[in-house]
Amino acid sequence: MTSERIDFGKAAEFLRGHDNYIIISHANPDGDTIGCATGLCRALRKLGKKANNICADEISKRFDFLREGMEPQEFDPQTYITVDVADRKLLGDFDKLYGDRIAFAVDHHVSHVDFAPLLLIEPKAAAAAQTVYKLIKELGPGIMDMKIAECLYTGISTDSGCFKYSCATAETHRIAAELLEYGFDHAQIDYVFFDMKTKARIALEEKIYRDIEFFFDGRCAVVALTKEQLESVDSEDSNGLSAIPRMIEGVEVGVVFKQRGNGSWKASLRSNSHIDVQKICGAFGGGGHVKAAGCSFSGVSLDEAKKQLTEEIRKALEWTE
Repeated sequence: MTSERIDFGKAAEFLRGHDNYIIISHANPDGDTIGCATGLCRALRKLGKKANNICADEISKRFDFLREGMEPQEFDPQTYITVDVADRKLLGDFDKLYGDRIAFAVDHHVSHVDFAPLLLIEPKAAAAAQTVYKLIKELGPGIMDMKIAECLYTGISTDSGCFKYSCATAETHRIAAELLEYGFDHAQIDYVFFDMKTKARIALEEKIYRDIEFFFDGRCAVVALTKEQLESVDSEDSNGLSAIPRMIEGVEVGVVFKQRGNGSWKASLRSNSHIDVQKICGAFGGGGHVKAAGCSFSGVSLDEAKKQLTEEIRKALEWTE
């Protein structure tokens, strides 16, 4: 299969020319993939199209407000789209069902692996929702409304760390400002995703601070969470844990290992400096962004996974000295 990277004009033309859409989010969904899916689904319905959004994994109740009034429509699916999916294997169980049917992918990951015939990729965008915003604007006037703006703001805010991360450019802030003009309660969104914590989340944070390991004179911090510990919180609670190690003074690379149901380990890396964690994760078949990336380890113990990953981190830290 040959993939073609298209511009916003061609992408909008594609959306106008097709119907009966299934919009697929990545497994272990976060605010960006859900914000994109719900926002684009609403936009396509306003365009007169049939559209539903789906995800292989359970979606946190924190996103229920984005899905209000979004009852599933009945139709025979014709056109499959992915949003914020860097690699089709990130579709989880849906890869086998829909991976070969994807016609169009919208993404913002530097490490995107081309898997669809048509691609709209903006590697410098802070969030895929930033790209979806521009795509919806390309569809024409009158499409954007308060609910769509709320969806896209959620995607941009959550993927940029409430605009704290370096990926939040001047364009990111301009788009956010334009979305705020639609009058949704952005303060409540930011509270829900950045300030509100469940008791189970507090307990996990306590474990992290108690058991965190430091390497290379404190320049790298690593913590591991078992599947039993992760079962005590919903998916959005566990997603937010990845940022904790990088908050510690002197830490340049933070790592959170999360055990999956099959016993494998997923490592989420965050960089505080010029260390490119996407390259580190790429050594293990993973990817993401320069300052936020992930990879997986199967068939090895946690100790071995730590050893392999910290060795790559050591090389990266030495290279920048």
